Amino acid sequence: YPAYLGARLADFYERAGRAEVLNGGQGSVSIVGAVSPPGGDFTEPVTQNTLRMVKVFWALDSKLTQRRHFPSINWLDSYSLYDLDLEPWFVENVSPDWNKNKRRAMAILQENAELEEIVMLVGSDALPEDQQVTLEVARMIINFWLAQSAFHPVDTFSPYKKQFDLLASILKYRDYAFEAVQKGIPVAQITSVPSKDALAKVRLEAEYEPILAKVLAQMDTEFKALK
Repeated sequence: YPAYLGARLADFYERAGRAEVLNGGQGSVSIVGAVSPPGGDFTEPVTQNTLRMVKVFWALDSKLTQRRHFPSINWLDSYSLYDLDLEPWFVENVSPDWNKNKRRAMAILQENAELEEIVMLVGSDALPEDQQVTLEVARMIINFWLAQSAFHPVDTFSPYKKQFDLLASILKYRDYAFEAVQKGIPVAQITSVPSKDALAKVRLEAEYEPILAKVLAQMDTEFKALK
């Protein structure tokens, strides 16, 4: 790679920005760069020099593609440096709990990644019951919330309010589940409540709110009945 690689990349990306155009109006140019490193090696020079200049990174993951999980964006390797700047907007326009729930979900996904390494060695049954619940909740976040079908007329787009409500429902299941574990209820009963799988279908409904309210009421009833 030439020594001027970083400078050439900087020349390209600095074209992005906001400016006053010749007719006196305001205009902007946004650049979304696509870097395909050999063998998916993010340490190679083009990727590393690009990461020094951009503030948002979406890491495409071939393993997710093989699992038919779309969009195949790795939720742990990807990041945005605009996160803190956007938090007040989400609090004002979506919900005061948006940022708290987002951090809870990320913590669950991070713990899930650590637990999966153990599961590969000893199996999930060898884990404590609370960690088994964490694995199940992470699976719900990944399959019910992060997965999306671009070919479905409803699932192709999801408003922020719907995203928040679905994640809040999954986290509510998590709270119910941990409370049940503390009462000594077997994990098999906790993970087999019908309302859990009903959440997966809510994201495919355009008028989801009454359906979600019904599922949450069902979930409350089912956990109260667990013994």
